[in-house]
Amino acid sequence: MRKRTTGRRTLARLATISIGAAVPVLTAVSPALALHKDDGAYAGPSLGAGLTILYFVVIPLGAFLIIAGLSVLPSALSKPRYRPGKGWEHGERWFGGPAEGEEPAAADRGTRGGASAEW
Repeated sequence: MRKRTTGRRTLARLATISIGAAVPVLTAVSPALALHKDDGAYAGPSLGAGLTILYFVVIPLGAFLIIAGLSVLPSALSKPRYRPGKGWEHGERWFGGPAEGEEPAAADRGTRGGASAEW
């Protein structure tokens, strides 16, 4: 059989939950509850349109373009590559095949296999 919770215990749980919920809220809004609002009341002169555009548009855009340029640079400096419609100017390569001088495996010589499951 379960014991009944006493009124004090329930009240203690309720107080703990209430304080636990109130403390973060009061901590976040404590600057608004300041008695003397002289600290930070005067924001100072504004930046102006030119500096605002420079700080929030030109500098981030410039940083983006520099990073994009550095990421494209290695491929821009590489050798010419194959273009569709042009002839292939290089020798044949068999990736994953036997090394030079080795005999191809039976599956590589035209026997059935693979997805047909008939080796």
